[in-house]
Amino acid sequence: MTKLIKEKEPSNALKKIVLLVFGLGPIFIMIWFLNSQGFFTPPGT
Repeated sequence: MTKLIKEKEPSNALKKIVLLVFGLGPIFIMIWFLNSQGFFTPPGT
């Protein structure tokens, strides 16, 4: 009988890195973009 080869599960560190890049990354990019367009500056200044 042949044994089934178990695939390795991703490590917890890899899961956290993926969550950080794809979860928080776009939020920081949006904040940076809006700030560069003057979104957060009050009008008249």
